[in-house]
Amino acid sequence: MSKTKGGVPSVIHDSRINRRTFLASGAVLGGATLLPRSMFAQVSAQASTPKPGGTLRIAMPFNPAALDPMTGRNVPDFNALYALFDALIAFDPATLELKPMLAKDWTFADPTTLVLNLIDGVKFHDGTPFNAEAVKFNLDRFMSDPRSNVKSDLVSVASVAVTSPSQVTIKLKQPNYSLPTILTGRVGCIVSPASIKAAADGNVDRNPVGTGPFKFAEWRDNDLIRVEKNPNYWQAGLPYLDGINFRIINELNTAARTVTAGETDLALNMAAQQIATARRVQDLTAEANPSMIFFTLMMNFAKPPLNDIRVRQAMNYAINRTELNQVLMLGLGEPTSTMFPKDFWAVDAGTAQFYQHDPDKARKLLADAGYPKGLEVETWSWPDQTSVQRLEVVGEQLSQVGIRLKVTPSPPQVVNQAFYIEGKGAMILNPQGGWLDPSQTYERLFGATGQFNAGKVEDPQFRKLLDATGTSADAGKRKEAFAALQRFVVEQALHLPLVTSAAMSIRNKKVKDFRYDRLHSPRFHRVWLDQTA
Repeated sequence: MSKTKGGVPSVIHDSRINRRTFLASGAVLGGATLLPRSMFAQVSAQASTPKPGGTLRIAMPFNPAALDPMTGRNVPDFNALYALFDALIAFDPATLELKPMLAKDWTFADPTTLVLNLIDGVKFHDGTPFNAEAVKFNLDRFMSDPRSNVKSDLVSVASVAVTSPSQVTIKLKQPNYSLPTILTGRVGCIVSPASIKAAADGNVDRNPVGTGPFKFAEWRDNDLIRVEKNPNYWQAGLPYLDGINFRIINELNTAARTVTAGETDLALNMAAQQIATARRVQDLTAEANPSMIFFTLMMNFAKPPLNDIRVRQAMNYAINRTELNQVLMLGLGEPTSTMFPKDFWAVDAGTAQFYQHDPDKARKLLADAGYPKGLEVETWSWPDQTSVQRLEVVGEQLSQVGIRLKVTPSPPQVVNQAFYIEGKGAMILNPQGGWLDPSQTYERLFGATGQFNAGKVEDPQFRKLLDATGTSADAGKRKEAFAALQRFVVEQALHLPLVTSAAMSIRNKKVKDFRYDRLHSPRFHRVWLDQTA
């Protein structure tokens, strides 16, 4: 036995003015003021004695499509999800080490059997009990519900059984030692079965009921999500806050200004330009810490023109990632041909910088593919100014080899439906990542059932290589397997990776014990407000 813990018209944009704007914004930095800080470093010492009370005011971009863990899609969803839901397994925000949560421990009884022992006495916000039956109900729902966006996370699961009121046994189709890590994310967030059974068609997108430290209160689209303290939270004494108001402000500059003006206490999912400005304000803390988030153009490689590997590779050779890191990230990120930061355990240095900027090679590949005069690619973008400018800069580089982007900016939920579900368009530029185990990243992005694979096809060799990453609990063997998988994805150019990002936030001095982890998934259990600051 081994035990493991731990509707907008399309336009083609001229990007030259905006690129200069981005470059000019970097001039305010002055030296190395925006170098990424160590994930373990803290900007200022926190006061030692938390004081309960107060409502935390947060500015965040993008109205979620849903607050049901099963049906949401975007990284910013987690700003609210972990306030409402506890996961089966937690992780340390600094070390990423797995920790008990709703599951007090977990054991691999054999390579294809995972046993979870659950905490007793926990109740959902509606007063119904959390138990093994609730866990099985949720895992079965995640795997079988037609609306599920997380089926790929549990693709290795054969069955879930209740083996005692507080024990769940998960049988696997093949060994998958990454499953405990996967249970820290969406598929580990347990929703009240009673709430689902009582809802029309089981739809709880806008009425989430979890076990988390805060209870859902209201949601005004594109304006506010409000949560209140769970007075019966199973972790005694927590949370400290009376509630959280999540203000939805799509323009990042506006969101950052609300903190400066004292209208909010904390701004999440910021970009480098807002961090640069905030660091000139003495009373604010602006952080940019290492992150598992990366920017990429996801491709529909199941249909022309991107079903031709030569076109996909040409696009990769057309990109100057070093320049993009300076222009878009002000040096905060890392240029990459893959998806992971250079210090991540599963990244392989041999192919991490596979695509060097080579416009001549890109043009030849396009000519070989039958596009000697270039081509136009229908591309989606999120509608905020930063996202549109980001794509314009990338589009300028691609235009140098004859690739023209026909861009449609739309809200994330519209884009997700059109591109990922209906298969409209060829590419989308957005942030990706935020999953603790690398197998989850590959499955979500390129697996046939992955929520971010618009074409829903996969190469048999991809599946063989991905399956191999979960067959051993040995870290060295897993690293070798991930190196082989990384090389395949990079050589096949299944997407257009640009740069890794940083976890960026701005807050005032009142906010204490806040940690923005590498996955951009903040937890507010222990956050408190110092009213004397």
